[in-house]
Amino acid sequence: MPGPHHILAVDDNPRNLLIIERALGDAFELVTCASGEEAIEMAPRFRPGVILLDLMMTGIDGYETCRRLRAMPVLMGSKIIMVSARATAADRLEGYQAGADDYVTKPFDPDELVAKLRVYLRLKSIEEVDRLKSELLQLLSHETRTPLSSILTPATLLLDDPSLGEGARKMARMIHKSGKRLLDLFERVAYLSQLKSGGSPRHSERLDPEVPVQMALSRFAPLATEADVELVLEHTASPLMIDANAAQLGVAIDAILDNAIRLSPRSSCVRISTHPAKPWFELRIRDHGPGIPAEFADRVFREFAVVDLAHHHAGHGLGLATARCIVEQHGGSLAFQNEPDGGATFRLRLPYVIDQERAA
Repeated sequence: MPGPHHILAVDDNPRNLLIIERALGDAFELVTCASGEEAIEMAPRFRPGVILLDLMMTGIDGYETCRRLRAMPVLMGSKIIMVSARATAADRLEGYQAGADDYVTKPFDPDELVAKLRVYLRLKSIEEVDRLKSELLQLLSHETRTPLSSILTPATLLLDDPSLGEGARKMARMIHKSGKRLLDLFERVAYLSQLKSGGSPRHSERLDPEVPVQMALSRFAPLATEADVELVLEHTASPLMIDANAAQLGVAIDAILDNAIRLSPRSSCVRISTHPAKPWFELRIRDHGPGIPAEFADRVFREFAVVDLAHHHAGHGLGLATARCIVEQHGGSLAFQNEPDGGATFRLRLPYVIDQERAA
């Protein structure tokens, strides 16, 4: 049965295979093959995490074996390490072009080889989890839109029915609110997945960075009023422009503002300030919430990151992850700092457009 610690060693020299067997000991489940042809037959059934592939073999050589193994979908996640006494740059480059992930020169140090195998097995596991998570989220996003629409539409019609009793109306509101929350979650997941995979191209234009800030404030004014949080804008006008996708930048600013308003106590304020200073435009959004716990600081911008999963009731940790992804794709940065008197400040930085004529 295939397993996470399976290693396939391919070499036509029995002595070399014996050295590998001794080096790996009982740390891994090892299968050996004496030719490239045998490896091509064995690998799809064994599905190794890592393949140690000798370069110079009778029959088909390591390069051709690597190319054929790489063409097998079932081995898509397997790592291939070429092992050879030939160590010129041209040899290594040809191996990488054939699909190898790494190159080990003979004679190798046994301890270093074991350490390298552990690294690649761990990397393979992480990649598989990430791929599974991405595929699952995309599947959920696609497969739930239609059922959610079938729930939301009747709930909306019920809420518009003046003859509906108060008890039934309360239940209809609950259905509608929960359905909207789920739909919003799946749409955010799909959007972030597109951003990270490059499926959401960034069509940029030159724009005044103050414009998306003002538009975001207009969008969030009703939410701030409902939460009894004052939005205070302090800005410094600048004639400089940025190169950005206005819609995507709006999503990033919205996420930071939404986070700041939700975390701020009633009768407090969220302070928004702009700081134009070449070569950066900086937007600071300061809230007066509880701040970011030290143990959570390194996870703030990760998707699905919440402070306390066991007692989590609202939010899904996607907003700030999406914001950072957008900002970094624009060549900027997004960071935060806790303030001494409470709350946190998020700093969004974007590069100004460089005037080539003036620069010359």
